[in-house]
Amino acid sequence: MKVLLVSSGSGSRGGGEIFLDYLGKGLTDRGHEVTTWIPADPRMDELAEEISRFGQVIRANYRNVYDYRTRTLATGFNWRTSRKIAGQWEELKPDVIHLNKQNLEDGLDLLRAADRCSIPSVCTIHLTQTAHYLRAQLPRLRDWIARRALGNYNGVFVAVQETRRGALEEFLGSHKRTETIFNGVPLADLDQKRRVRVAKRSELGLKPDHFLVLGIGRLVTQKQPFVFLNAAKTLYGHFPAAKFLWVGDGNLSARWDEWVARENLGGVISRVDWQTDVLPFLFAGDLLLHVAEYEGLPFAIAEAMSAGLPCAVTHNFAAEVPIFNHDNVLFLDDAQALASRFRDSEALSRIAAGGRRLVEQKLSVRAMVDAYERLYLEAIRR
Repeated sequence: MKVLLVSSGSGSRGGGEIFLDYLGKGLTDRGHEVTTWIPADPRMDELAEEISRFGQVIRANYRNVYDYRTRTLATGFNWRTSRKIAGQWEELKPDVIHLNKQNLEDGLDLLRAADRCSIPSVCTIHLTQTAHYLRAQLPRLRDWIARRALGNYNGVFVAVQETRRGALEEFLGSHKRTETIFNGVPLADLDQKRRVRVAKRSELGLKPDHFLVLGIGRLVTQKQPFVFLNAAKTLYGHFPAAKFLWVGDGNLSARWDEWVARENLGGVISRVDWQTDVLPFLFAGDLLLHVAEYEGLPFAIAEAMSAGLPCAVTHNFAAEVPIFNHDNVLFLDDAQALASRFRDSEALSRIAAGGRRLVEQKLSVRAMVDAYERLYLEAIRR
């Protein structure tokens, strides 16, 4: 098949856009011809460079909804933009168009463009929380515009896990078809783990008895880095061999550094900037601590599980993503109890093995590509 993947242009470092890299590479490996349409904004340069490894990349003059001061009041009604984009896509002559939306309200003009095309399409939405839930300004108006635009779309909507699909169905009504396809990640080569782990831990200045707890993500409010910091402080009090490393940067970087200095924890808690290859850090770590306020299906956790790294989350988060349970994650809610698990190598190994099995069975690129191939073929045959 000739597949046109479409980015809504939210940025190169969010999981919802990295999804296009993993999916596109997986489709190409199956023999499909993949073209990726990416906005020309410089924030998309990193993603475009990554995707160019395996397929054609088209950079388009397109503004993401958050580049407009009026947000969806602009993209919800800019029919001229949709007509222009539809013409571009028709000229490419793909067999199917796959729109990739980060949330309910971005890319509404792209949905209209897809419907103007004679080409079948599907649409993935990673975050299906409403503007009201996200505490956005003018939430009722923004949710109304998004509901109206999504309700007019003729294709199938895909959510990245079942709770998010249920929320999407509730938002749109049962008359719209929604499907669940889990995000997938590559399976890490565990035969390389020991060698890479030794080298990376040496580079990080870790001693053999240090227990490295990782946080991975942008340093932004959604990821709750200060929840991570306070948890790290408490966990360190119960387990002095623990070290904490956040991988990623963002608009809270300066405040993070100030907090660490104020608490005199510079030798315990550190951070590094965004990494294009996070696998060496995952191999070097002993636990991933994930504390984000809300997510779709976080790649950080799936990638950590793929690397054989045990993960810890809150019960609230696990309730949002039911595939995470006592068989494959630890829980943060009681810091003292979690710290005690740091000493239990058998329990850590059991959780790591459970996480790896989950990726092999449900969260692999292979499983994701299988599901989207079926959906593409169904859309083409309709």
